[in-house]
Amino acid sequence: MNQKHLKDPLNKECIENGLNPFFNLILVDSTTSTNDWMKENAAKLDAGTVLISNYQSQGKGRNQRSFYSPKDSGIYLSILLKPDMEFDQILKLTSCTSVAIYDAIEKNYGIQCQIKWVNDILIDYKKVAGILCEGIFSNNQQSIIIGVGMNVHSHPFPDELKDIAGCIEDFSNQQVTRNELIKDFLNHFYYYYQHLQTNDFMDTYRNASCILGKDIQVYEGNQIYNAYALSINDQGHLIVKVNGKTRELNSGEITIRQQNQQ
Repeated sequence: MNQKHLKDPLNKECIENGLNPFFNLILVDSTTSTNDWMKENAAKLDAGTVLISNYQSQGKGRNQRSFYSPKDSGIYLSILLKPDMEFDQILKLTSCTSVAIYDAIEKNYGIQCQIKWVNDILIDYKKVAGILCEGIFSNNQQSIIIGVGMNVHSHPFPDELKDIAGCIEDFSNQQVTRNELIKDFLNHFYYYYQHLQTNDFMDTYRNASCILGKDIQVYEGNQIYNAYALSINDQGHLIVKVNGKTRELNSGEITIRQQNQQ
């Protein structure tokens, strides 16, 4: 829609009004990367701490890619978790975060997004949000940091991104405050985090997938090969068919592009 958005400052009290008490918010005007800040400070912070920044100078995505993070227009946050759970449960965190973003956007804008395995949220094949999960160990404590970036209010992108990235408001006449969207996302995330073992979110994750039932290209290490996306299992692994054989792909190893899509 490319509409001019209203002034929309981040406000801690607005977000906390109705927010699950598990979360402890820290708001800053700018930082290099919310994930980097959280990694540096995780040892002295409690689980449930959320850093929210109005701007990131060095926003990060997977595989050392950058995440464009202009001020006043997006949501850039990191959640600190210190879970006592098996590794196969931790692997589901990206999936449940994706569905929490999906739910928050649908609730506030009436838009059903697409989820591109494993960590991108799309509308009309334009990336509007991304997730970066990182793990660290300090003081014999395992910490998981979930970074989330959402493009909310319409703004121009650099030339190299304008054909592949978009903002939620580009696809809606609704205008929603970032405070409300953050609160809804965090509340949805907490629910799914508490129900990881029940896989309550996986049907939505599968139904929203933009690659299942399609021919794809898999980028794995130095290899590029064609495959057919069959399904996503309850661990969040992608099941593909390659040269007539079924293969299970782990989220940490590959990137995927639908064939004939850039």
